[in-house]
Amino acid sequence: MKLSRYSRMGAVRLLTGFVPVLILVAACPAAAQPLQPGPALEPAEVVSIQLEALQRNNEPRANAGIEQVWAFAHPRNRAITGPLSRFMRMLRGPGYGVLINHRRHEIQEVTLNEREARYTVTVIANDGGFFKFDWRLELADLAVGAAWMTTQVMPGQRTGEQLSSLRPSTTRLTPAILASRKKL
Repeated sequence: MKLSRYSRMGAVRLLTGFVPVLILVAACPAAAQPLQPGPALEPAEVVSIQLEALQRNNEPRANAGIEQVWAFAHPRNRAITGPLSRFMRMLRGPGYGVLINHRRHEIQEVTLNEREARYTVTVIANDGGFFKFDWRLELADLAVGAAWMTTQVMPGQRTGEQLSSLRPSTTRLTPAILASRKKL
């Protein structure tokens, strides 16, 4: 396990598009199937894979993002939140619905040790609102080996921050602005 990589970094901040594995997987025909947990994936990568999938929930098919999150749900988590149809309803409901097709996310490490990891995830929802989630993972003993899987995600809490406009900014060139530019 590569704990030192995260320990040296302190707070791990991963922005949308970080996981190169997704780029490779998206290029192959098997991309329609969710990635599966395995010993090669670090806990921050697992969180990033899940968030990337939720950000594009309906690619390559409807609810593919939720299915990807389910693939990384720890067996104890599945026992509480399953089956998949119930899990889908939960993710679309209060507290989690803002994750579906969100605009952006940031992952920050809170704790990481040999068996468990915890991250604070900040999401900019589709409506421009900011939400914080507490994302927890543990190692699960699978047939392929020990793999990081999500044990719990606390419902998102609105931070109070809000993007004021979701449209690209435009500058209207008034006669006064044009006149000042000619002087430069």
